[in-house]
Amino acid sequence: MNRLILGGEALRMHDINELIDNVRHNEEIARKFFEIERCILSIGRCDQFVSTLTKEVQKQFSVPYVWVNLINEAPLSHLIESLEKMPDLRDRVLFTRRHSMIDIIKSSNKTVLVNTNLSQCREIIPAVYRDIISSVAISPLTIDGELVGLFCQADSDSSRYDAKTKDTFLLDQLAIKISICLSNVTAREKLEYLATRDPLTGLLNRRQLELMLDREFARSKMRERDLTVVFIDCDAFKSINDTLGHNCGDEVLEYIAKRLLKYVHKQGLAFRFAGDEFVFVMPGKNYDQAILVAESIQEYLQSNPLRYKSNLVPITISYGGASVMSDSPSNYKHLLKVADERLYDYKNNRKRLVPTKVFKFLNRLR
Repeated sequence: MNRLILGGEALRMHDINELIDNVRHNEEIARKFFEIERCILSIGRCDQFVSTLTKEVQKQFSVPYVWVNLINEAPLSHLIESLEKMPDLRDRVLFTRRHSMIDIIKSSNKTVLVNTNLSQCREIIPAVYRDIISSVAISPLTIDGELVGLFCQADSDSSRYDAKTKDTFLLDQLAIKISICLSNVTAREKLEYLATRDPLTGLLNRRQLELMLDREFARSKMRERDLTVVFIDCDAFKSINDTLGHNCGDEVLEYIAKRLLKYVHKQGLAFRFAGDEFVFVMPGKNYDQAILVAESIQEYLQSNPLRYKSNLVPITISYGGASVMSDSPSNYKHLLKVADERLYDYKNNRKRLVPTKVFKFLNRLR
């Protein structure tokens, strides 16, 4: 009898010790989640937010692969340009179509664990990880109730994120906190974006041009490094507006801006100056190098008219540039003035040539 009682006490003692171990284990997990939340709550920039979040999860839970998937449309589209330029975030942030995310999580607001048929998740996995990982935890991120992204953790161990054996409660709670932080960060960056950008084209505005040039001009002088600016404007823009309407005019400006970004974004910055005038700035590049970029944009636009409704609208541009080394301007305003004067010299010298194609097209529509 005594043996039975002692055996029962030993069994109860074992249960209590196991319970205490579980409590301590859960407290440690909770502490790690709290540490992650503490690190991300005060961050104001999206690049810092993504970097800190992914690195902290890796550190706290020894997760080999962590990244954030964001939709490539509103309300996050303004983040694409800045985040894709960050080399440290190349494998930590991915922009994906919203419907591709919905295909994976369906209508659930809970974390989805996948360790079989990972090919179905291919579009939301960075290319460098696709042949490495064997299981993934995918947590939906929302702003105002709308799906805007996914928080993803992955491992080469297929059992790490197994829906049959793992609970997702804490991951769901973390996703809620991430969503709140993401909402705050993107709201701040949206305000900053609107304050610095032209609302039609998304290019940096004239105020940002002047701030950037003031800084870069001083650097150019101090380091004896060249700095070139180029003005671009659209030939016969007023006639396009008058004949085809302002909606078409807006599309022309957006079309030029997109091409400008494509040719310039790795070498400098592009701005909308005013009306149909654009400026791009290339620190470290000389006059001839910058003019080659302008010529490439001109050639593309001449060969690829804008499709507007049932029309193919021809677009031609004029340009003029100036550089610190070749023109020795006294300040950045003088540099802009020289480039602007060359733009108008260029237009006046070719008035009868380039815009003729545009005017002939518009006259057929009148």
